[in-house]
Amino acid sequence: MPKLNKESMEIKKKKILQYAFDLFAEKGYSETSMDDIVRATGISKGGIYYYFNSKEEIFLEIAKSRLEERRNLVKSIPNVMSNKEKLINYIQWTLTGLFEEKIQKMSRFTFEFWSVLARNPNMSDKAKERYKLFYDDLAEILQQGVDCGEFKENTDIQSMVYIILSTMDGIGFMNSVMGIPTTYEIVENYMDMILRKINKGD
Repeated sequence: MPKLNKESMEIKKKKILQYAFDLFAEKGYSETSMDDIVRATGISKGGIYYYFNSKEEIFLEIAKSRLEERRNLVKSIPNVMSNKEKLINYIQWTLTGLFEEKIQKMSRFTFEFWSVLARNPNMSDKAKERYKLFYDDLAEILQQGVDCGEFKENTDIQSMVYIILSTMDGIGFMNSVMGIPTTYEIVENYMDMILRKINKGD
């Protein structure tokens, strides 16, 4: 195999991950083989194994990069925003993103990820680890809102995070997997229900 510089190696690795992501989102994990990835990328099987030891490793690497992407966006929300604005921003970004084909594909990949982990007990720790990171990001916004008096003192943060994450996933599933489209009205009504529950004075 010709020696590649660091930049060329990174480009090749990203190419493998992008094409594999498309295949996993369209065909599913089980129905996608290493041969499929070889054909899609045009890279030899040996070339792919130079970067990844298995299809599972590619799959988990994609999941890790998508998780980092979403968390980085949460961290990029300006601190000057109120916690209510941060929460609205977080929900709007997650749900209105479903209007885009790229985000729909990401959503389909996410459900494939959860499905694969559910069928593989030895990978269940990865699912819990992923949920905890999303939980921590959202719980921090809610807790800060309670601490500064924006949200009700008796807000059950654990329950609210569970409800928000699970219902947003449900909306994503209906939109991206079932083909029942999400609308701006649905997003607005969803945010209104959440805010009515936690806003101080409501």
